[in-house]
Amino acid sequence: MSKNILTKALLVLVVVLLSATLLTGCSLFSKTVTVKLSGTTAALAETYTISVDDGGSEGTITGDETLEITGLSIGKHTFYADSINYSGEKSKTVTGLWSITVTIPVE
Repeated sequence: MSKNILTKALLVLVVVLLSATLLTGCSLFSKTVTVKLSGTTAALAETYTISVDDGGSEGTITGDETLEITGLSIGKHTFYADSINYSGEKSKTVTGLWSITVTIPVE
């Protein structure tokens, strides 16, 4: 009998956790990635256009700024940073339930 109660309690816990995840707006299959830059002082002084997987621009950042990209699918993505004099790219696999940070080295 205690095995039956334990099974039911575990099932209720799973249902509650799944419901809480979905009701807070967290999607199980799309993620948020925060993009940062690293490089020399001269390189970080420029404005960079950020793109993902050879797609269109996701936005622009300079130096110590960050850019949040939402709605990325789980899997491997390549992040690009391009300015007039410098560029960089970084590949990262997006997995899990939490947001990740990608630091693109610019040279």
